[in-house]
Amino acid sequence: MVITTARLIGTLVLTLGVVAFGEFVLDGPRVFEDAAQLVTGLAAAGLCLAAARRRTGVQRTWRLIAVGGLTLWSANRLWRVALDLADPARDIHHRVLDVGVLVLPACMLAGLLGAAGTRPRPVPTSLRRDQIALIIDSVLITGSVLALTWSVIPERLLGRIADWGSFAGWAIAYPVADLVLLTMVVLLLTTRPDSPAGRRPLRLIGAALVAFGTADAVRLTGAEPGWLQTAGYLLGPMFIALAALSPARPMPPPPDPAPQHRRDWFPLLMPYGPVLVSGIVLGVRTLAGHPPTSFQAYLGWLGLGLVVTRQMITILDNTALIRRVVETQRRLHHQAYHDPLTGLANRALFRERLVLALDAKQPVAVLFADLDDFKLINDTYGHAMGDRVLLAIGERLRSGVRPQDLVARLGGDEFAVVLDQTPAPVVPAPRRRPAFRPRRYVLSAAGIRISADAPLAPLRRRTDVPVPAPTPAPTPVSAAPSVAAAPPAVSGADLPAVLWEEEAETIGQRVLAALREPYLIDGRSVSVGVSIGLVAAEPDDGLSADLLLRRADAAMYAVKRRGKGALIRFTGPVHGPNADLPQLLAGALTGGSPAASGFEVYYQPIVRLTDQATVAVEALARWTDPVAGPVHPDVFVTMAERTGLVAAIDDFVLDQACADAHELERRFGRPIAVHVNVSAGRLGQDGLEAAVAAALARHSLPPSRLVVEITETLRISDMPRAAVVVARLREWGVRVALDDFGSGYNALAQLHGMPVDTVKLDSTLTDVDTAPERAGALCRSVLAICADLGITVVAEGIETTDRAAALAGLGCPLGQGYLFGPPVPLAKLTP
Repeated sequence: MVITTARLIGTLVLTLGVVAFGEFVLDGPRVFEDAAQLVTGLAAAGLCLAAARRRTGVQRTWRLIAVGGLTLWSANRLWRVALDLADPARDIHHRVLDVGVLVLPACMLAGLLGAAGTRPRPVPTSLRRDQIALIIDSVLITGSVLALTWSVIPERLLGRIADWGSFAGWAIAYPVADLVLLTMVVLLLTTRPDSPAGRRPLRLIGAALVAFGTADAVRLTGAEPGWLQTAGYLLGPMFIALAALSPARPMPPPPDPAPQHRRDWFPLLMPYGPVLVSGIVLGVRTLAGHPPTSFQAYLGWLGLGLVVTRQMITILDNTALIRRVVETQRRLHHQAYHDPLTGLANRALFRERLVLALDAKQPVAVLFADLDDFKLINDTYGHAMGDRVLLAIGERLRSGVRPQDLVARLGGDEFAVVLDQTPAPVVPAPRRRPAFRPRRYVLSAAGIRISADAPLAPLRRRTDVPVPAPTPAPTPVSAAPSVAAAPPAVSGADLPAVLWEEEAETIGQRVLAALREPYLIDGRSVSVGVSIGLVAAEPDDGLSADLLLRRADAAMYAVKRRGKGALIRFTGPVHGPNADLPQLLAGALTGGSPAASGFEVYYQPIVRLTDQATVAVEALARWTDPVAGPVHPDVFVTMAERTGLVAAIDDFVLDQACADAHELERRFGRPIAVHVNVSAGRLGQDGLEAAVAAALARHSLPPSRLVVEITETLRISDMPRAAVVVARLREWGVRVALDDFGSGYNALAQLHGMPVDTVKLDSTLTDVDTAPERAGALCRSVLAICADLGITVVAEGIETTDRAAALAGLGCPLGQGYLFGPPVPLAKLTP
């Protein structure tokens, strides 16, 4: 800014010095004036060219255009110098060659139109229409000013203009062009907000136009003092050069929306202000007996045509703006209700559709699908491949359901489907059953039960309740989904509840079969497992959308605990359709004492395999809700982990087990250790150590009598911190055990990273009686590793004497299972 101001002052001083020298010293010879203008024009063109080389884009373009205009303007001055030398007494008015001077205003017009595209516009519109509107507004304002000016020009000035004869039109074109361009500059400065650095070149261009306009007006009218003409022709090129030398414009900050809205009317009304003023003035003069001249009449018709044209452009702009607003609203609506990656519905649209389906008083079902171990795909192949897999999963979901069903991505790797009875515009076709029928599970308040067409099998551990384990899903062999067509549309108005539930489960099995098949992406076959929870509701159930989603979520996580890759249907509590297990669980664990809400502790013995003497017991939580009745442990533990309430269950069992330890010692006649389950997720959180210390102190229990079992339901997110917590517990004398070792997240890596005292082998590693070679080799290996590390081993899931004998023969010291007793209340536990 300081450099530009210094240049401006220096330019003014130099110009005044040249003019004064020519007027007073040389007595104003015409050749001196023309030569000075020639030198100034060439110097300005050179400076503009030098500045253009350091710029790019529009900033370079308008400077090159200025170079061309100034060069032609200087060429006209060179011709005038030649004429001055050849004929000093020639007539200065009648020269056809002076028409070439209009090239400079044309070049300045092109430069201003180019600059208009780089400045913020008051209303978003087409650049071409905006440039046309800018020209029309400038001509409209200029015509109004000319109409007013023509009314006040003295007769002697009109006579001097008439002296130009046939060249009068061209002579008038000079100042008119200057006035149009100056008006355009004023419009750009007043209606296009920009940074100070962006306004500075435009202001200098405006100053150049003022200088040129003054010189052209003096030349046209012959007004005094005459030196203004010379000064104007010298200052004009210099101001253009200063504009070209202005510093580069930084990116303008975003305009404040509030002031911009308050000034929206200004650029729209500004062109019509001068028109209104000139119309009023000319009307008053006409009433006073001074009718408009033919020139003013022509200007009036021109103004009318420009106003009509301007309004047409405004209508086009408004139409385009309305179309853009509609498109923006549609796009924003789509973004608000759809997932940006897959294009599926998001959680908001899913809930809205589910609410509408429930309000329609027709049967509705919800499928909740969660991908199994999807993080491994991102870690192995990268997130880009993971996104492509999610896209493929979304396509398979859409192709696996009916046209009227809504598929949504709730976030991450969670998907959901709303199955309702909206009629679909498809031709009805016979309903098809899946080619295979995998084992089905039903989740209820009484627990997870298997359908009648599947055999029973013993349950793996957390609570040792004998319920079946799912059969592994068949391995897919093709890369394309097995279901290519959507199921037929079924009218739900006449569909019985049982048939609707079967139909919903059929759709769920079809989706499960399609999603389990490999995905061929970039020549790679990627397999993704999926766990699906299904919940169906009737119109009379009175269930809310949130409740349906929670039940489907609970069913899906029950699949996770049962081995993943299956479908479980939530049938609802057996003691009433309105019982909400998640809400009842939250009330039982946060509303007061869990024992008062139906929670109690069962104990299962842990025995020495050599003589089957009880050496410890495992404390297990049980819940019988007053409303829903007995709730399966897998169900309420899963819900508690999902809702962050598992710590309340762990602390309740810990406190009750420490309290019952003295009764256990009295009943068995010797100290009995108590095993208490603790979720692995708590090792990375605060509160576990304080809860253990408080329970031991409250019941005066020696720390050596307590064994904290780390369950395998959740991954230990912060292994170093977990190791610190475990080490601190062991320093107190509390023993630590890894539960269900060999399944879930518990593996050999945890034995290396975390010091423990006991390992409880999962039942998948203890079936040495049925698979003696393979299972025996695995069991011997784990026993050898634990023996070298000084870790005690407990074998879980012992149901037969043969298995107990086989494990004892392999050197396993301790065992647990239904052979030695099921979990029972303390009162029923016998030595």
